[in-house]
Amino acid sequence: MNSIFYSVITLLLLTAGVLLLMREFNKTKGTLHDASQPEPVLMTKEEGEDHFSVLMNAITPVWYWRVNHEYIDFLHATIKRMKMTEINDTPGLFDAQRRCSDLNSAVYKYYDNIKKRCLNGEKVSHSDLDVLNLRQCFREFSLDAYPELVVIVWPEYARPVVDPSEV
Repeated sequence: MNSIFYSVITLLLLTAGVLLLMREFNKTKGTLHDASQPEPVLMTKEEGEDHFSVLMNAITPVWYWRVNHEYIDFLHATIKRMKMTEINDTPGLFDAQRRCSDLNSAVYKYYDNIKKRCLNGEKVSHSDLDVLNLRQCFREFSLDAYPELVVIVWPEYARPVVDPSEV
């Protein structure tokens, strides 16, 4: 009976020793990792606003806000005046409108997130994931989703193919 008791105590002590060593190892590893990376220099609120402004001007396509306002006007002139039966009877309309709405919401979400980060002093780069996602949403909304929605509602007003580099 005593040998079982001593065995259990020994195992508990060994386990505690291993856990303590693992904890110390993780602490030293974390400090070495943290020490090797330089601390980012935070910007002031004014510098953050300026950085955000320059960043948005650099990544926003020149046509985007015009297309966005056109989309909002299009919604008020067409879809918001339709009855649910008309919307359901038009093939693909609901899905196309949902896609445009989701992309438009995503643009504002990424825009607000980047702005908040800049105002908190972070220097957001052009290769940041939020910036890349925002650029993708700009392009997908204005070059694919919105023109497809217009074609569904007004086929006769389909946009001609436009090369963005020529705008």
